[in-house]
Amino acid sequence: MEPTPANIESFVHGRIRAILAERGEAVPHLSGSDKLNATLGLTSLDLAFLVSDLEAELGVDPFAKLVSITSVRSVDDLVDAYRMAFIPHVGPGATNHLDAAAQRADLRRARRQNR
Repeated sequence: MEPTPANIESFVHGRIRAILAERGEAVPHLSGSDKLNATLGLTSLDLAFLVSDLEAELGVDPFAKLVSITSVRSVDDLVDAYRMAFIPHVGPGATNHLDAAAQRADLRRARRQNR
């Protein structure tokens, strides 16, 4: 059975909460706009474990071909990446976060090249 958009969001949120709990941190109410690093304090190693856990459980890696992992900054970005992997026809609203993140990454790269 293919996951629904709501199931995907619930599962991603659950895995984030589990990682925070494993670190002994208070598990906050998650918002889609929460930044994985800045707001929640997840490190790159935490993110690697998170993506590994999600791939093992969901059986899909959206970062292999669909989405650049460096464009994922917020909880919504991560949810949208997995939604795109399962439900590519979800529509433009599902990719707005990722499109904006990709544009920010492109701007950062351009700024670095112009230094």
